[in-house]
Amino acid sequence: MDSNQYISAKNVSIKFLYVYGLFMFVFLFSFSFACAQQEDSSRVIPAGSAIIKEKIDIQKTRAINTADNLQEKRLEAVENSQNKRENLKDRAENVRENLKDRAENVRENLKDRAENVRENLSDKKQNTQERVEVKRAAVTKKLNKKARERINAYAERIVRRLNAAIERLEKLALRLESRIEKLEERFKDRALDLSNAKKLLVGAREEINLAKTNISTLMGLVDETLNNTENPKEEFGKVQELIKNTVSTVKDAHRALIEAIKAVKAGINDTKSAPTGNNESKIETTSENLTDSDEDGQ
Repeated sequence: MDSNQYISAKNVSIKFLYVYGLFMFVFLFSFSFACAQQEDSSRVIPAGSAIIKEKIDIQKTRAINTADNLQEKRLEAVENSQNKRENLKDRAENVRENLKDRAENVRENLKDRAENVRENLSDKKQNTQERVEVKRAAVTKKLNKKARERINAYAERIVRRLNAAIERLEKLALRLESRIEKLEERFKDRALDLSNAKKLLVGAREEINLAKTNISTLMGLVDETLNNTENPKEEFGKVQELIKNTVSTVKDAHRALIEAIKAVKAGINDTKSAPTGNNESKIETTSENLTDSDEDGQ
């Protein structure tokens, strides 16, 4: 029981004692007064005893009614006190329920606010990531474009150098063919055998044509490789491999042409084993010219 209930019960008890004391005082006073009147009436007016007795009975009835009324009031007061305690208890329970509901509402509101804050932060983070991804994609695209341009420029430089090398090899092959024809014509009486040199020259020209074909298709292969990737830097190794293969064919053509030149020199050297007159000096001069041609081709 709380302090308010205790004070209320104490006040009810005090009121009850006060009413009960007042009742007893009135009752005793009325009873004493009635007895005194009866005694006086019996001494002074014996004939009116019936009336006095009736009055006494009335007073007794009133006193009894008063006592009953006081008892009813006491019971009513007790009942009211109990009702008040019940009301206070109900009010306290209602207050607790209201506080509990308010606390629950506050928790739910805080929870909702926290959830909203998390969602907003998540949305902001996602938006930031999306902006970063878009910016990164734009930068990557720009870098890839520049990388593709650099790789294309590199491949074009290599192609120009290879074409220049092929052009020199073709010129050297023509000069070698012309020298073979002149040597055969000039030294037909010496039985100069340059058939192996001719055969090697044909092979060298086949190698030159193969190198030309590879060079002509190199840029197409480079463009195809770069266009089929999002990251040209990762495909640069493939481009280098294509360039390496093309350079290898040019080197093979050059080596084949060198072997043809060596075969011509070998044929001339074999013919020099039995020279006569000025023919030996001419063969020496031709051999030196072939050596000069070889150096020019390299």
